[in-house]
Amino acid sequence: MTRLLFIAAVALTSALPVRAASEPMGASDEPVFASYTVFFSGFRVAELDASLALSSDRYRAVARLRTAGLLAAFVRGEQVSEVEGKVAPTSAVGLAPDRYAMEGRWRDRVRRITMRWNGNAPEVLTLIPANHEEREPVPADLQQGTVDTMSALAALIARVSATGGCEGAAAVFDGRRRSDFTAATEGEDMLAPHRWGIYAGPALRCRFEGRQVAGFWREADPAQAREPRAGTAWLARPAPDLPAIPVRIDADTNWGTVHIHLTRVGRGEVATPLREIGN
Repeated sequence: MTRLLFIAAVALTSALPVRAASEPMGASDEPVFASYTVFFSGFRVAELDASLALSSDRYRAVARLRTAGLLAAFVRGEQVSEVEGKVAPTSAVGLAPDRYAMEGRWRDRVRRITMRWNGNAPEVLTLIPANHEEREPVPADLQQGTVDTMSALAALIARVSATGGCEGAAAVFDGRRRSDFTAATEGEDMLAPHRWGIYAGPALRCRFEGRQVAGFWREADPAQAREPRAGTAWLARPAPDLPAIPVRIDADTNWGTVHIHLTRVGRGEVATPLREIGN
């Protein structure tokens, strides 16, 4: 189930809207805030709040994920992720993180990652639990030129604002795993009202895929772990003064498909940022 929640979080943070540095500032420079509910086999299993603040040269994204409903009865978990960085049009994805932090508790065990970047090279400052307890280390050469998940996938979907399409690719390192992500435009749909979410109307349909290349669980079958995980995100403007954001997401997992629906949207920031981000 932890893997299911990780995929859901990746799908959500990947699609946070990013305005290109060359575009004018909008009517409001407040962060965009969105809340989502995750469903699996018809049951509510997780909730996620995400926010993004972007100026012409800086950005900051925060995401808070927690188990809910049926899953929370068996697995209690919550984590907050936060990243700050620079808008970098000449970089591979258009954003360059400075610092990243994730802190959470799953099954009463604390999990924490902090990283910083010096050019193209990420440096892992904190890793709890230690990687040797769970995973194979990611070789140093595979860490070069990578960015964190939130920055990389936010930048991929940012192409919707600049080009009207989702095409892009990124190399991602989150302190434990090394993955490759791609996204492509599939077309436009008219979404019907759905009892799980708040949006109905026209939406751009984007296909995304993630493939892990290093940092595997020590007991995992490497061939199975390398299999791609795909999904579909529908992006639309939920209000005239807001950018296009994900309004629905379907993401594949080992157990089936998770369905993620927008439940609230507006301006503001996630209320529980990590303090480690400033260290």
